[in-house]
Amino acid sequence: MFSDTLRKRLMHVHAYAVTPFAPDDVMRLNIEGLRKNLAFLVENGVRVIVVCGGTGEVEMLSDDELLGVATVALEVVGGRALVIPTVPDNLKRAIPLLRAYAKAGAEVVLSMPPYIRHRVPEDLEGVFRYYRVLGDAAEVALLPYNTQGWPAAFMGRLAEVGRVIGVKDPCHHPQNLFEAIRLVGDRLVWIGNKRHQEGALRGRFEAGIQGFTAGLINFIPKYELEMMEAGVRRDWDWLTALQRAVAPLENLRDRYGDSATLKAGLDLVGLAGGPVRPPRVDAPEEGRRALRAELERLGEGIER
Repeated sequence: MFSDTLRKRLMHVHAYAVTPFAPDDVMRLNIEGLRKNLAFLVENGVRVIVVCGGTGEVEMLSDDELLGVATVALEVVGGRALVIPTVPDNLKRAIPLLRAYAKAGAEVVLSMPPYIRHRVPEDLEGVFRYYRVLGDAAEVALLPYNTQGWPAAFMGRLAEVGRVIGVKDPCHHPQNLFEAIRLVGDRLVWIGNKRHQEGALRGRFEAGIQGFTAGLINFIPKYELEMMEAGVRRDWDWLTALQRAVAPLENLRDRYGDSATLKAGLDLVGLAGGPVRPPRVDAPEEGRRALRAELERLGEGIER
């Protein structure tokens, strides 16, 4: 169903862009800031950009905002990068958005998994039916986001849905992903999470991932792009050195929050970060100082 060209375009670093809000009003989007951020990414070599994902505060956005951000992204960088919008975990909201994204020119859409009262359904048959209904309604490729710890057999079933092109897996259960890749093979494109810990990304490349997600790439793109190149050519020593270098930033992200830390980093390099929407909390001044110190250290470069 999918061209080899589209599949290969997915096999890259997936930059998860933040959603910038107006500095003086978190209820308004900062569209000009969004344009600036997106242009920065593609000008620095990013080829896949996910908008309004978890890092993009999807839970805090209205459907009009989801479509608005996607439309801007497709207009600004659609010819230079694969833009992947996001649909929330609700069929009545997701299906109209899928159709609107397709009309705007999207080719692949990240689809958040459904929950029942904020919990993973005990019977995954309902989750499978959810994606089957989405697939029947979609005019674009679907990239399900496995935040539910799906077993390998379930990911095998997702491969039966014709519109599913791949799986984004946060690698919370790496053995499940390892088994799924061996069960399903190249029917799906496998996008993993890397965690900046020594050996983590190497292990996931060896398991079979074909790309990975990135947040720090919003303001330091060269490091995670180099990691992708190192992983593809199996240069494990350089890959490990790169991960070791950015690990302190990952630690700050864990401490102060995903979107808040990334937005603070964007502010520090002169891009559009700004505030997060409640209930998220902005990075405190001590966090910004620590982030600035790490950016200055990385600016000095690392030896190969």
